[in-house]
Amino acid sequence: MGLLDVERIFQYDYIFIDAVLLGIWLIFVIKYKKWKALKASIIFSILVYIIDAIWWWNSPWGTTFIREYWFDEIAVQHPFDPNIFINLLKLGADFMMTISYSLYAFTWLWIMFENFEKTDRKEIFLFTCLFFGFWLILPWISLIFPIYDLPVRTVRHMDTQLVAWIANVFIGYAILALIYGTNKFKSKNPKIILYVFIIGCTESFFMEFPLFLAGIRPINIGFLFYEIFFLFNQGAPYLYLLYDKIFPFLIKKKNNLFNKEK
Repeated sequence: MGLLDVERIFQYDYIFIDAVLLGIWLIFVIKYKKWKALKASIIFSILVYIIDAIWWWNSPWGTTFIREYWFDEIAVQHPFDPNIFINLLKLGADFMMTISYSLYAFTWLWIMFENFEKTDRKEIFLFTCLFFGFWLILPWISLIFPIYDLPVRTVRHMDTQLVAWIANVFIGYAILALIYGTNKFKSKNPKIILYVFIIGCTESFFMEFPLFLAGIRPINIGFLFYEIFFLFNQGAPYLYLLYDKIFPFLIKKKNNLFNKEK
């Protein structure tokens, strides 16, 4: 496996436990009425599913495909395995690594964006502890309790994405520097640039460190640091622009149109 062959090795009950913890996470999100964050994460979860479980799954990579699965050392066939049970297992794994991942990651990110101005420390602490805490304990619950220990191995061959990942980070932060580092758009606030970068690195750490710690992600310190700086920061600047500029603009346009029709 190369540096950018992103691998996970875990037991299938990891997916069941993840679903339970996700349910608890969503209860807190709903209890605290984080509707905008939830709506955004649902939208992004659909996009992530399409990219990962459909596009990458069907994109050739050498003699195989960008995304691969093995259940108990049996490779899942592309595009559809003739074994219906294998397809159901893949569906569960896809849900955990796309939908569940997104409902955690993008909801937390949106809540952190909301707290740049208002800074509700109790809210930041609560959702950060839930997010990082759940991801820390999840692998160990799976390892300790033999609920369904079917071995799962999954790989994403990401070397074809390397240039795009790095370019996305530099282009994204160049755009932030233009909008928030200058007065060209009358929104100068350099703190936003640093805040988004720190949040992006923190989010990547929350997601990657527990996998390395539990041995789910084979140990590679170089890759861990690469993921921390590039994994979520390739999208964080654009997501902040959606949060701060684009979505408010679209909502304002929609409201103006609605008022004219009344």
